[in-house]
Amino acid sequence: MTDAPADAAESVSERHCLLLIDPDQPCCGQLQNSLSRLGYTVTLVHCGLDAIATFDPDKFELVITDLHLPDMGGLEVLRKVKGLSAETPVVVVASDSAVNDVVQALRLGASDYLLKPIADDGVIDHAVTRVAESRKLTQQNRAYREELEDRNREMQEHIELLQRDHEAGRQLQQHLLPRSPYQYPAGIEAAYRLQPSLYLSGDFVDYGLFGERFVAFYLVDVSGHGVSSALITALIKHSVMHLLRERPLFSQLDTIDHDITAVLEMINAELVATNLDKHASMFVGVVDSRARQLHYAVAGQVPMPALVTEEGAHWLPGKGRPLGLFHRGGWEVRHLALPACWRLVTCSDGVLELLQGNLLEKEEMLLKMINASRGDLNSLCAALKVDTAESLPDDIAILTMRQDPVAD
Repeated sequence: MTDAPADAAESVSERHCLLLIDPDQPCCGQLQNSLSRLGYTVTLVHCGLDAIATFDPDKFELVITDLHLPDMGGLEVLRKVKGLSAETPVVVVASDSAVNDVVQALRLGASDYLLKPIADDGVIDHAVTRVAESRKLTQQNRAYREELEDRNREMQEHIELLQRDHEAGRQLQQHLLPRSPYQYPAGIEAAYRLQPSLYLSGDFVDYGLFGERFVAFYLVDVSGHGVSSALITALIKHSVMHLLRERPLFSQLDTIDHDITAVLEMINAELVATNLDKHASMFVGVVDSRARQLHYAVAGQVPMPALVTEEGAHWLPGKGRPLGLFHRGGWEVRHLALPACWRLVTCSDGVLELLQGNLLEKEEMLLKMINASRGDLNSLCAALKVDTAESLPDDIAILTMRQDPVAD
């Protein structure tokens, strides 16, 4: 007996047992020799009943059956084998005059066929090797599909866990935000709209009353999106609260400017120290309700805050570097006398992404919209379509402060 070719042996690697059903002794010997040469251990039976009794899908990787058996048709054997194991390949053997039976066998799930007389062992080699390779490919595809399904299931579980974490983070961030709108003495009202582009926002606002006359507030816009930026907003909130516990801020007129600068310096130092490659723009202001004066500073704020009075809307002047990029920001505290009725509107730069044109055109358009809304938060949000947009390219934060004359 000659050795099997290397490529043939490799093609049936891990294929061990084969069930051969053949009553034709001359052909049977030829098949057995060829199959043994291919590396199979052949179990031979001569009738259909013995074949069904012998077949075990866990043992036999391949079944070869003659279509003409002494006790039942080979097609019936094919049906029963496929009924027991649909994945087990079956090769049928028929005379060259039984083409219709071969066609029917292929329809019933036969993987290939051999026609007698078999003059060339290469025909057997080709058919069996092709079936073995096809079965191996099917098994590999099934294993790959199962692995892919497992990975998809694990990924879905991770996504669901991440979504739950994001939702928890979003609720926590919402809890850190102040109530909106909120009324302060002397007719001052603070309100905001904050819409994250993802679950969490890198924008944040806060405000509070200090003493009986000072309303302090800020809007901060941290670079980037998502969890890391939202964590920075929580850090800023915590840092401001910690500073407030350490010393009284925004309670004395002669220290207001120093307090505003102290807040910016502290947040800048915190961002520089984190080494998270994060920076932020910020607008910090204090309204002195008794003196009707605004104290404020900006740190890289774009667009600038806008003040709306009876004369219309205009951008506030000011300059200062963003927080987290330089050890010194060059921030300056400015003062502005306020009329009896005024509106202050501050937006994060995400608002500009809702508008068309270059930066100057966007800022001009935004100022016109602020003026048309007369600084009213709901009207401005409606004009910008903040609440109705299907998706936002960036986090959106709009903070409004307003004061109307208090009736006697």
